[in-house]
Amino acid sequence: MNCGVELLVAHLHELGHTDASVLRDANSQAYALIPGFEIPAGTFAGRKIDLAIQTQPDYPRSMGSSIHIRATPHLVPFGQALKNGVLIRNVIASGLGTDWQYWSYRFTVHPANPALELLAQINGVFRQN
Repeated sequence: MNCGVELLVAHLHELGHTDASVLRDANSQAYALIPGFEIPAGTFAGRKIDLAIQTQPDYPRSMGSSIHIRATPHLVPFGQALKNGVLIRNVIASGLGTDWQYWSYRFTVHPANPALELLAQINGVFRQN
């Protein structure tokens, strides 16, 4: 287990997300799933969602460019949102199904502690919404 979604799931377990597991879409794209993820900050602080993190086969060397969110009702409408002229959110349909939303973001991680960095960036996404 040197790289890929299984490694990200193992890292998430180490960070206390012991219910994290592997999820695959119809095209076999891999995701690390954190069910019942509690949003820590921003407009949606305290809401619990299912969070699926698109994971590349060579994680932690590279990272996917999206998170997938399942919440009832959806947290935000589909489409783009600007804040002070800056794109803060681009939300489209997810390949995981109609109850999921694809939130497009560019994530970067470094080998020292990639899952912690990734979660910090995801929490930053929620802070700005």
